[in-house]
Amino acid sequence: MEKSSGRMMLTNVKLVFHLLITIIAFSSIVLHVIYSPAPFVSITKFTIHSNLIVFLTFLFNSLKRKDTPFLDFLKNCSVIFMSVNILTYRFLLSSGGDYEGIRIITNFTLHYLIPILVFINWIFFETKKKYRFIYIFYWMFYPLLYTIVSLVRGWFDGFYPYFFLNPNGEITFGVGSYLNVFLFMTVDLRQYLGHI
Repeated sequence: MEKSSGRMMLTNVKLVFHLLITIIAFSSIVLHVIYSPAPFVSITKFTIHSNLIVFLTFLFNSLKRKDTPFLDFLKNCSVIFMSVNILTYRFLLSSGGDYEGIRIITNFTLHYLIPILVFINWIFFETKKKYRFIYIFYWMFYPLLYTIVSLVRGWFDGFYPYFFLNPNGEITFGVGSYLNVFLFMTVDLRQYLGHI
């Protein structure tokens, strides 16, 4: 009886935590885009895409209340994508933008708070499993696809969502070559794989 009530309490705490992540992610995404001076630029950012995946993952998990293989896959993606967010922002982007008003808060929540909450969720509430090596490629599919689409789009219209994806120009505007883009992505990929 005591074990079952303890398990029920843990399930309820997990549900509340998932709902908290869902609400913070959704409101941060919406406010960050709405109050952006360039909303159509904001929606091209990996930060918005990855936080949207976190929002949907934790929303579906809150509604379903039971893990499925697909939700398990998305939760692992969320941990990795949030690693991408916090590390890339902290080490490459944090000195590059000035935010005003509500975007000071949403910038913090999207780049720091939500990643930290996702990590806490993974540490305390998720079952740890062993995965085959091939899963790294499944989890990294979207970031790699995002990179490829950004490079192709930039090649056609000259817009790159981040300076380190821009093979033209020197640092702060670009990285100078496709080789340097590849090197930036390789270093980032090594950082992310080191946290799996």
